[in-house]
Amino acid sequence: MNKLMKTLIIIVGALAVCILTGSLSPILAQTAADGSKDLAPLVARIVMGIGLSLGLAGSALGLSVSFQALLGGGQENFFKNIAVALMPSTQGIYSIVVFFTNMDLFEGDPFSVAGRAATAGLAMFFSAWYQGMVCAAGIRSILEGRNTIANALVAGAMPETYAVFALVMTFIMK
Repeated sequence: MNKLMKTLIIIVGALAVCILTGSLSPILAQTAADGSKDLAPLVARIVMGIGLSLGLAGSALGLSVSFQALLGGGQENFFKNIAVALMPSTQGIYSIVVFFTNMDLFEGDPFSVAGRAATAGLAMFFSAWYQGMVCAAGIRSILEGRNTIANALVAGAMPETYAVFALVMTFIMK
């Protein structure tokens, strides 16, 4: 196993521990204080926290990949290509929108909220991550003179469409 794969496994493991710790602690404390016997809202809150964390983590991964390519282009090309590098940040914003639009629905329909959160979280994570890879390839092709910024933006927008579809589906799902 190469060094990159070992590093990736360590990062994913640490991320999983942070997600679980960060999302479970306040939820468990609130549920214990309420004395609630129904676990469905608790499960929905846990899934919502994980979904939000996945969207934000996907944006972080996508941004780190695209900004590596951006920084590889040197100072003279930084501001020319920054729009392409910033594209993966929107999935984190979409995840926050899903979180806030479903925050008041935990008691009413917790399983629907959990489904929305899981759908959005997974879609946002993978679309942001792969969008970062597409944007990095677009930046590299611009720097090599084989492509234009418009083509890189169009290519980077393709993974974005699935994040938008996931966001729209959270409003349609009942």
